[in-house]
Amino acid sequence: MSVTAEGFRQDLREFARLAETRYDPDVVDALLAALAGGWAESWLAVRTTTHPPPVRQVSARFMNLPAALDPVGQLRAAGLLGFDGHPMEELLAEVSAAVPVDWGVDLAVDSGVQKIWTAFPDLISVDRIVSFPGMPASARAHAAHLNRWGGGEIALMAVDFVNRTLNLYTQILRPGQLAATDIATILRELDFVAADADELSALAWPYTVYATFDWTSPSIQRICFPARYTAETFPALDPVLTRFVNGAPFAGPGRPRGFAFYAAYGPTERYYKVQADYTSAARQTLPGGVGVPQSR
Repeated sequence: MSVTAEGFRQDLREFARLAETRYDPDVVDALLAALAGGWAESWLAVRTTTHPPPVRQVSARFMNLPAALDPVGQLRAAGLLGFDGHPMEELLAEVSAAVPVDWGVDLAVDSGVQKIWTAFPDLISVDRIVSFPGMPASARAHAAHLNRWGGGEIALMAVDFVNRTLNLYTQILRPGQLAATDIATILRELDFVAADADELSALAWPYTVYATFDWTSPSIQRICFPARYTAETFPALDPVLTRFVNGAPFAGPGRPRGFAFYAAYGPTERYYKVQADYTSAARQTLPGGVGVPQSR
């Protein structure tokens, strides 16, 4: 079953209703028009967070966009992505010129483009990624941390044009590669809020770890652990996420449905995220040539 613009618009409105957030049709229509050459063939997902309603947003995620689409160029030409000389622009250009990338875009359905993703079909070493011009100094300073807890290789990079931050994602982890005791150790080493027993149980099989950096602080801003679930097994840790999962629209009956639960930690707070597959992940390939981890 192919995804239609009208069906996707309708379902994004429902996702926004479930999350009690705004939906701006002009914002969504502009993005779909700018990426008209390939968005419907991308891996589509929709996410939200447990932030309070004034801050909470629903985001549509377009992954594995065709390289020929040139999403950054298309979004800039449409006036949906502005460049103003920030180092993140140089970083995106340098990385994408040096290594093969698959592109992705996050769109907040109430405000516009949030993140630009580069996924690395051939994993890139931590030492190489942090050496690129434009990389935050804090990421370079934490190379040892990234090497220790991510197997030394990076699978994805996400540049947040709204918050001016950078996420670096480890390679896809094997089940059991990162244990609950490891998560507790990571948080303790960073002097972040500790995970409670329910969170550690929900994160028993994280499939990656990502750290968030910015260009103004020497510290890791946040660290996040995602795990895959079905609707039936999704952790009941927050009513916002439960409502979102139970009511999530899906593009086509009969396809396996998957969700990702994320727990994000910082120096003073934690919050949760949920990502709902809108199109099936069954035939998608992740960086390093692996399939999407099975949902628990």
